[in-house]
Amino acid sequence: MGTAGATNEVDTLREVVAVAENKAATERTEREKGEAPLAEVRQELQILVEKHEGLEHDSKTRESELASALESAKAAKAEAQKALQEIEALKKIAAGKAFFMQSKNVKVNYVLLTRIRSSPGAFADLPRSVSDAAAFYRAQEGSSTEKVFWSQYAEAGHPVPLSDQLKQLVELHKVAEQAMRGLIERLWPLKAMPGSYFGLVQRLVDAYPRLEVIKCSVCIEGIRRALACAKVHWGKLDAEKLVTDGPPKSKEHRTPEMYYEGLLKGARRIADECSKDVIFE
Repeated sequence: MGTAGATNEVDTLREVVAVAENKAATERTEREKGEAPLAEVRQELQILVEKHEGLEHDSKTRESELASALESAKAAKAEAQKALQEIEALKKIAAGKAFFMQSKNVKVNYVLLTRIRSSPGAFADLPRSVSDAAAFYRAQEGSSTEKVFWSQYAEAGHPVPLSDQLKQLVELHKVAEQAMRGLIERLWPLKAMPGSYFGLVQRLVDAYPRLEVIKCSVCIEGIRRALACAKVHWGKLDAEKLVTDGPPKSKEHRTPEMYYEGLLKGARRIADECSKDVIFE
C-alpha cells in the first residue's frame, strides 16, 4: 500500500505539472497572438511619426526659401525704384531742372538735410563744347577715334538722346582729366599723381599758390645763374652785399631799373641756360 500510494501521488503531480504546462503554453500562445498586432501598430505609428517629421522639415525648408525669395524680391524692387529715380534725375538734369542729391550712406535722422541742387551748366554748355570739339578734331590731320566720335555730332539737326549726351560728357571729362594731369605733372614733378578725378580737382585747388612758388623759384634760379657768371669774372664778389648795399658814393643816382634794357639780352641767355626743373621753396 505504501508503494502504491506513492505511485499515485507521483502520477497526480505529473498530471498537475502537465496541466500547468498546457495552461502556460496556451497563455503563451494567446500572448504571442496579442503581441503580433501590437508590433504592427507600433511599426505603423513609427512610420507615421517619420512622415510627420519629414513633412515638418519640408515645411520649414519651404518657409525659409519663401522668406529668402521675398527678401530678394524686395531688394530687386528697391534697386528698380532707385534706377527709375536716377533716370528721372538725369532727365531733369538734361532739362536744366532741379534734382535731389542725397548721400547713399545718409542716416534716416539726416534725410531732411538732403539738399536740392540744380546743375544746368554742364548740359547747357554741352552743344557749344561738342561743336568746339568737332571743329578742333576736324582740323587735325589724319584719322583718330576722337575725330570719328565728335564728327557724328558736328551737325546734329535733331535733339541728341540723353544717353549720347552722357557719352559726350564722359569724353569731355577724359579730355579735362588729361589736361589736369599734364598741368599737375608740371607743377608738382616730384609728387605722386592723384588716383582719382576728384583728387585731380583737389590738387588743382592749390595750383595758384603753387604757381607763386614756381615763379619765385624761376626767379631765384635765374639770379643764381647770373651771379655765378659774375663771380667767374669777379671772384671776390659778395652777392648778398651787392644786393643789399646801395650804389657807391657820388653815384647814388644809379638804380637797377636804369640797366634793364641793356641787360635783357643777357637775361634771356641766362634763362636759356637754366634747367627750370629745380624748385626752390
